[in-house]
Amino acid sequence: MKKIFYSLCCIILASCGTDEAVVEKTKEKNDSSFTLEAKHLVVKDAKDLTDAKGILGIFFVPEMLTVTKMDSANMYHVTEKMTDGFVAVNKDIAFMKAHVNGSPGIIYYNSDSANFVFECVVPIEQMPKVEPKNSKIVILEEGNMLIYNYYGDPEGLYNAYGEMQEYCKTNNLQHIGPMREFYITDGSTQPDKKQWLTRIMLPVKGL
Repeated sequence: MKKIFYSLCCIILASCGTDEAVVEKTKEKNDSSFTLEAKHLVVKDAKDLTDAKGILGIFFVPEMLTVTKMDSANMYHVTEKMTDGFVAVNKDIAFMKAHVNGSPGIIYYNSDSANFVFECVVPIEQMPKVEPKNSKIVILEEGNMLIYNYYGDPEGLYNAYGEMQEYCKTNNLQHIGPMREFYITDGSTQPDKKQWLTRIMLPVKGL
């Protein structure tokens, strides 16, 4: 969970987002043909995502069926709370006999180091037949997202956030919702830290 702690620090230090504690979810329908008028940035389809390094562009990300656990903590206890969150989620996935359908991740709702609000998420294949005991079933909303593939030790994640911030400024993009961060590979699957892949998804719209 050291990786998550560094991610938290990076988010506090660098962000493309707003200063609002929680950004309301948009109900607007998006589609993969949408074009951001400001710089004519055509949104790509999620099926075209690759593992290439750095900013990949803006992609239409479809709905995700997930098991989630929301919590909050100050920055000194957030790693512990996140660990507890993933334990609860994974226990419920086993209890429901659900099948994991992607990498685990965190949704970040604010950057308040005194009361950081976050949500541990694990995608699953289909709706379980029973309710979870300690978490919730949540369908993450579809949307257009600026996507960045970061490779390496989480201590360097601030570089990724800095690049995304500059990209937003240069291309007249506005952060419009909670940021998602998925851990494609980490210490549990890849011993070489240089090969750890963190995929950052930032909901955006043109100004």
